[in-house]
Amino acid sequence: MGGETGSHGSLPFACEDLVRRVFELGRLGAAVFGADRRIVWATGTLPCCAAAEAVGRTCTEVFARSDEPCDPCLLSVAAAEGQVRRILRTVHGGGPPRVYEVQVAAVGGGEAGERYWLELTREIRGAEGLGSFFHSGTMDLVRLIAGWSVPVVLVDAGGSVRAWNRGAAALYGRSGEDAVGNPWAEVVGEALLVEPEAIPERLTIRYEARHRGAAGQPLRVMVTRTELRTPDGETEGAFYLVLDLTGSKELERDLERRVAQLSIIREIAEALQSAMSLQEILRAILVGATAGEGLQFNRAFLLLADEKRMELRGRVAIGPSDPDEAHRIWDELSKTRPSLRRLLREYEPFAERRSTRVNEIVRDFAARLPDGDHFLIRALHSPSTVRVQAGRETPSGRPVDAAILERLGVRDFVAVPLVAEGKPVGLLLADNAITLRPIEDADVGVLELLGMQAGLAIERARLIGELETQVQSLERATQEIRGNQERLLRTERLSAVGEMAARVVHEIRNPLVAIGGFARSLLREVPPQDTKREAIQIIVDEVRRLETIVREVLDYSRPVAPRIGRVSLGQLGSEALDLLRWEIDEAGVVGRLQADADAPPAAADRNQLFQALVNVMRNGIHAMPHGGSLTIRVQAVPGGVEMAVEDTGIGIQADIRGKIFEPFFTTKATGSGLGLTIASQILSDHGGELHVESQVGSGTTVYFRLPAVEEEPSDGENPGG
Repeated sequence: MGGETGSHGSLPFACEDLVRRVFELGRLGAAVFGADRRIVWATGTLPCCAAAEAVGRTCTEVFARSDEPCDPCLLSVAAAEGQVRRILRTVHGGGPPRVYEVQVAAVGGGEAGERYWLELTREIRGAEGLGSFFHSGTMDLVRLIAGWSVPVVLVDAGGSVRAWNRGAAALYGRSGEDAVGNPWAEVVGEALLVEPEAIPERLTIRYEARHRGAAGQPLRVMVTRTELRTPDGETEGAFYLVLDLTGSKELERDLERRVAQLSIIREIAEALQSAMSLQEILRAILVGATAGEGLQFNRAFLLLADEKRMELRGRVAIGPSDPDEAHRIWDELSKTRPSLRRLLREYEPFAERRSTRVNEIVRDFAARLPDGDHFLIRALHSPSTVRVQAGRETPSGRPVDAAILERLGVRDFVAVPLVAEGKPVGLLLADNAITLRPIEDADVGVLELLGMQAGLAIERARLIGELETQVQSLERATQEIRGNQERLLRTERLSAVGEMAARVVHEIRNPLVAIGGFARSLLREVPPQDTKREAIQIIVDEVRRLETIVREVLDYSRPVAPRIGRVSLGQLGSEALDLLRWEIDEAGVVGRLQADADAPPAAADRNQLFQALVNVMRNGIHAMPHGGSLTIRVQAVPGGVEMAVEDTGIGIQADIRGKIFEPFFTTKATGSGLGLTIASQILSDHGGELHVESQVGSGTTVYFRLPAVEEEPSDGENPGG
């Protein structure tokens, strides 16, 4: 019997490392078989050998010393039925016999879609381990069998009764208190009719016997005895399942039903374990609770607790709205008899029928979590399932809220609290509103087992959802930090450039003023016919351009907080047109002003806003080298006032639109590249917005949006202007 960590061979699937870790953490042995039934990959503990020695061996060699062959072949059955197959195998070695739980599933792999089989092995240790095999690892065997009408008895290693269920009490006429602690053979008066097969290594045997019934009458029974052993091979106890062959077939049908219920619970548990999203989990719970071959409740309603909103609210439901719909659904299912796995895959009732009556009902359910007097909240915090019969809680007899009974339309139902790690996460309501079949104790017990699985799955889905949300938040925060870092670096670089430029400009400002003064003086003194006049004019123009650049650089490097007052944008636009009249006319541009009379005054610094407007207008004039029109529009907008400067120029290329507000960026042969930057900063300082719309060849529109003056100022128009 070898075991080791690490995997060996080649796994024909993705995420080999993740799969290996899952198996190691679960203390499982795993092997993947190819089409020739030889191992191609193995990890963990295998019955035959270490994982490193298993690659290349056949499936029969893994259990080479097992007590019985695989008949029928598990791999063939798994491939044909497409289902996970589970059995127990006993392996004999140098020490005491070992019992293994074996699961086999057919899987695909590779690009060509080859067939592979995955076989998982887990050693069963003691009664607890064997109980986990029969009941999916989380189910309390004693609790499960307590309400069964089928007689089931647990016996210790000495042969004395340890647990006695309802079916046994009814069959033998003895209570659990009377039976527990007494020898099994004496309690039932067992006399063998058919000897069991004498194979001591077998865990389960069947035999016929004669027992004493409740009235002392002889009973002919079929006994199925399953032995529980320690890892050392010592008997730890056994449980007996008794079938009364002297009675009707009702017990057989009930047994079949309970077995089907256990199968449903097992499949639901597998579905819940594999489901990742909350939607998949809720669907599995509801389909499992109402499956016709399983739990057989007519309707099921799910309510989830929301601690943030402090409420319990109906989420989703499943079930027919009326008898006609019920018969249509049940007739369809009776013809196809789909498995639960197929139902979960092909039927999505709660997604497809959100408008049905049951979902309208569940959405009406809501209660505040602190409201401990509300029925739904009491059921949520109840330590066990709350049963309602004839509109009253049992056994307290407390009446249920009339509004809840009216919404459900029934007076008999059960409410199962869904709990995870001791915290209530939801509530599962179930009823038989269509068939009106009484809800039996055994039905409640199985529904509770479903609730145990459901609570853990819901909480897991919530944690996964919260983790995904946190990951997304971290990703957004990381991106924002990176963006801020880039902006900070850019700002620092621009700040350094601006500071250096301001110093340079300061140094050249005075000489530039002197040069400009002398040039303009010479221009006035030189006669028009003098050939030197053209050269002097060029000097004057270039000095003017340099003075503009010096002013813009200083404005950018030394921003001043706006002095907010009342500014008429229409009047401001008129003044800007007057100021730039010479430039407008020289460029062959037609300047227009269209101001709505009802446009409110803006809350702004007149001087700064005027500077921004002039900068934008000059850009527009320069964009029309062959003439055009420059239009200023002023109108009221929700929450403020808007001024648009529209030109019919060449437009802005799409690839540079994102750069037009960057300092020192320009496409013109001359200019500082600060005009739009300064304008944008001024609007931002005012709590306003500046955005640009442009189409190449058609023109550009720059929008100023500013807050409006809410009240008339008491001391003048604008202290800044």
